[in-house]
Amino acid sequence: MPGFSVILKETGTDPKYCCSSCGNLLDEPRQTECGHRYCRTCLEELTRTGEGKCAAHRCGETIKLNDQVFPDKAIEREVGGIAVVCNNVKDGCDWEGVVRQVKDHLSQCDYERLPCIHEAQGCEKSIRRKDLATHLQEECDFRTDACQWCKTSFPHNHMKDHQKSCPSAPAKCDWCSKKGLTRAQLQEHQHPETGNCPNMKIPCNFTPAGCKEKMEKKHLHEHQKKSSYVHLNMLLALVLQLASNFEQHRTQEVESSESMRLHIPQLQKTIQDFDSKLVQMERKIASDTSEGATAPGSSGAKALENRIEQVRGKLEDVVKKLAAWEPRVGTFEGIVAVLNREIEKCSSQMEAYERQRRQDREIIETLERKVRSLERIIALKDVAIAEQDLRIQTLELTSYDGILTWKIADFTRKRHDAITGKTASFYSPCFFTSRTGYKMCARIYLNGDGMGKGTHVSLFFVLMRGHYDGLLRWPFRQKVTFMLLDQNNREHVIDAFRPDPTSSSFQRPTSDMNIASGCPLFVPLSQLESSSHAYVRDDTLFIRVIVDTSDLN
Repeated sequence: MPGFSVILKETGTDPKYCCSSCGNLLDEPRQTECGHRYCRTCLEELTRTGEGKCAAHRCGETIKLNDQVFPDKAIEREVGGIAVVCNNVKDGCDWEGVVRQVKDHLSQCDYERLPCIHEAQGCEKSIRRKDLATHLQEECDFRTDACQWCKTSFPHNHMKDHQKSCPSAPAKCDWCSKKGLTRAQLQEHQHPETGNCPNMKIPCNFTPAGCKEKMEKKHLHEHQKKSSYVHLNMLLALVLQLASNFEQHRTQEVESSESMRLHIPQLQKTIQDFDSKLVQMERKIASDTSEGATAPGSSGAKALENRIEQVRGKLEDVVKKLAAWEPRVGTFEGIVAVLNREIEKCSSQMEAYERQRRQDREIIETLERKVRSLERIIALKDVAIAEQDLRIQTLELTSYDGILTWKIADFTRKRHDAITGKTASFYSPCFFTSRTGYKMCARIYLNGDGMGKGTHVSLFFVLMRGHYDGLLRWPFRQKVTFMLLDQNNREHVIDAFRPDPTSSSFQRPTSDMNIASGCPLFVPLSQLESSSHAYVRDDTLFIRVIVDTSDLN
């Protein structure tokens, strides 16, 4: 990084203490062959291609990273001793020191501005260290919030959009004013087919027949009962319309057969006329023959015979055509009969389907009511089981001999939460001096509290309100011993104190717990990382709290 950009306590700085490149106070100074000084990182940047020109005024010498470039320890010591004040003095920091202490101070200065940990997500704010926890918990638009209804986690700036469509959000039916529903349950409650809202507006079941009425679901039966005559007329009109359409279709289908039916009587009459004329001609020929008016072989007789033959031929053709048409007429009549039977069959199937649909809907509604009832029962059972699990867990961890052995797992994460201020402290499980004795717990600050903030682990003792406080002596006077256990069983950290009888921390509790009291400087943070001890192993810390019960029996 470039040199120290600091505020000097006294004005004026010797130029020999300033970097020839960045102009700041030298950080890890390096002196070149030409006699000029640079910060280490500035020199590496200047010669990143292997060599570079000296940035000093009027120098221009070529600089290479070789044996002629060396650390300037003397200047480093002199720069480290220059008196400075904190760069955040305008924000209220009153720290004063020397340059070599700047980095350590800024690493814990409450007024140092830090980037938000959600910078990658888009938060561009820089926050003073002391306000960082508040920012992360209450102000950052990208902090993680859990939906109050479905408990799903979202970035804070997306929460409003989620809550507009959250299926678990509370809702109220505007039709029947039913409360206690979620948005998803409201959709089921108001579903046009499966919903159970009594005031839901639904169309009449006879809408396909032409009924335009819409009414509340609870009034559907009454509407159908009152409008049965109107519905029957609608069905009649629909059936007549269907019949008319069928008649038109059938008329088109049998148009040719009808035309043939019309021609048959005419043909029959023509045949009868031909038969009568033939009889007449035969009688005339017979009478003419008997009178001898015409010879059998005369031209008149031959013409008459030819005429008779022609009429007979035409008559035979007509009879053949009639014989050919009669099967086709029968076929068309059969088709019409089949179509009639199919229409009757379809009508009966539609009625059966409608009855089955109503029955299925009633069965589904009954099953849905049963499912909802079972879901409510299961939810109640789950709550009861969770309460029992919590009670059993509490009983398993509770001791009644005045000794608490507290296992703190996931130490790294909890330590980080303490540093950032997300969770500065947390409590141990409760323990007792006896079955009817004092109720107590411990409270730990993994980044310290008060005098020990940022340097020590702070450990405190807390008296809690118990069921048998009326039988106990007050104020609390028992000796309390804290132990940080070395998991190698070599050297435990031990501290103890006797309660101050005048302190409110050791009077009979009037609320759930008294103010914590104990050791703000219990153990230095640096000691936790000692290689010769195992205070933290497998990311786990063990604390033991011992309350002297020898004079309570």
